[in-house]
Amino acid sequence: MREGEDYLLTVKLFLFHIAHMVYSGGKRLTHKIRSWNSWKPFSAGFAAGIILIAILFSMPIKTISVEKTERYYDTVTIEEPYTVEEPYVVKEVQTKSEVLIDDHYISSPAGINVPFKIDRPDAVLIIKFDNPFTGTFAIVENPNRTVWQTRSSGVETELVLEQGDYLARFRETMMWGQNCYIYLALQWEESQQIIRYKEVTKFREVQRQEERERTTIEEQKISLWKHISTD
Repeated sequence: MREGEDYLLTVKLFLFHIAHMVYSGGKRLTHKIRSWNSWKPFSAGFAAGIILIAILFSMPIKTISVEKTERYYDTVTIEEPYTVEEPYVVKEVQTKSEVLIDDHYISSPAGINVPFKIDRPDAVLIIKFDNPFTGTFAIVENPNRTVWQTRSSGVETELVLEQGDYLARFRETMMWGQNCYIYLALQWEESQQIIRYKEVTKFREVQRQEERERTTIEEQKISLWKHISTD
């Protein structure tokens, strides 16, 4: 900024000096011209000097720095989140069951004897029994060993028995020919591997265009007249 002010001051002093010389010389030459009667050649020379100065000051000889702000697009890489489902294995204990008997039977003097088999260790025997009249319901292990019994017209219970062959036996002495319902089932637990899915957030690199600004400095040539007028 200081350099520009010094330059402008120098130009103005130069112009003042030129104008003073032209004015002083003009007065002296005017006097001589009147004396010598030679004003025509002087006028031509004076006009040529003015034209030369005008041409000199209109030529782009002054270099200035100009700041320019421009917009541009730049390619940038960013991390974009996305979600996927990933499998994983878990161990779960599931309860399973198997129906052994689920039917109605007609009571008779010989009783009702329904064979069944337990072939799983640590299995629970689910018992459901229903009859219009009271009787004896028993679980008998072959050969003819009673492992559990009850006297009732209906019952729901659970037993843990060893593996083997058994009979579900019902006897009653009051009235035969009745419809007796017997339900037996095995129930146990198993540990299984199950595949489940969970949402996982991951990241991937993507490219996109972003608008930005930058400032550049350019050097331009201007005339002395323009430099003086702008300053």
